[in-house]
Amino acid sequence: MAIALERSAVVPQRAKRHRIWRGLGDALTYLGLATALVFFLGPFFWILTTSLKGNEDFFAFPPVWIPAEPSLKHYVGLFTRSSGARYFTNSMVISTLSMISALVVSLPTAYSIARWRFGGGLLSIFLLVLRMLPAIALIIPIYIVYRTLGITNNYLGLVVVYTVLYIPFAVWLLVGFLRDFPLEIEEAAMIDGCSRLRALAQVIVPIIAPGMAVVALFSFIATWNEFLFAIVLTGIETKTMMVLVTSFTSGGTDMFYGEASASVVLGVLPAFAVAFMLQRYLVKGLALGGTKG
Repeated sequence: MAIALERSAVVPQRAKRHRIWRGLGDALTYLGLATALVFFLGPFFWILTTSLKGNEDFFAFPPVWIPAEPSLKHYVGLFTRSSGARYFTNSMVISTLSMISALVVSLPTAYSIARWRFGGGLLSIFLLVLRMLPAIALIIPIYIVYRTLGITNNYLGLVVVYTVLYIPFAVWLLVGFLRDFPLEIEEAAMIDGCSRLRALAQVIVPIIAPGMAVVALFSFIATWNEFLFAIVLTGIETKTMMVLVTSFTSGGTDMFYGEASASVVLGVLPAFAVAFMLQRYLVKGLALGGTKG
């Protein structure tokens, strides 16, 4: 009887200790997340508020965290004095075309690998090896070829090189989705009279749309953020937003501190917006494409 009473007293104590440790663990988790958010988002918040400040607030002490009278004059100056509209348009056009090209080329390639094991196991390995090559190892031969062909400083040259660079990763991701796709559904569509191409376009593509959205997301963000090829293969007519952002760091920025901050904000927001819209597809794409590809 005494043993039973002791055990009945020990159980609530263990449960209480468990709740305390669990609460402590949750508190430390949230503290870590809050610290990480401040660490990663703090600089962007500072840049964002700086782009809305007046010139007198840039080096004020104590610092002006939030301007009393926010202004968009630096964004106006970016688009008028610094040709920001042209750089922004170049980035949008090149990123969008590269994204579409990567989807168009990678889908049939991934389908042939998933259904017929085209190229055997070597092709998949070769694609991953291509993806691992650093851009600096390719820039000199690509520049020589582009200069010989006369396609530097035009959209086509950049779209081609970005498409080639991001196809390996796009194929690797889509192969995972296609291998996970039930073969019976495709066969049923072909029995009902669909050709293989029609079954791919009207049956498979709508179902693997999340995978294609992930490919589009990565292609767009990677192209938008790319700098090395953009600085080497472009001229004044085709330079991208990332080139404009870095141009403010090559000399004194005291006179154009606000425009430099505005260029950073405009350089980040489109990629952030695309990632935010497709975030639910991102986890699924990495889980399926990464484990089954």
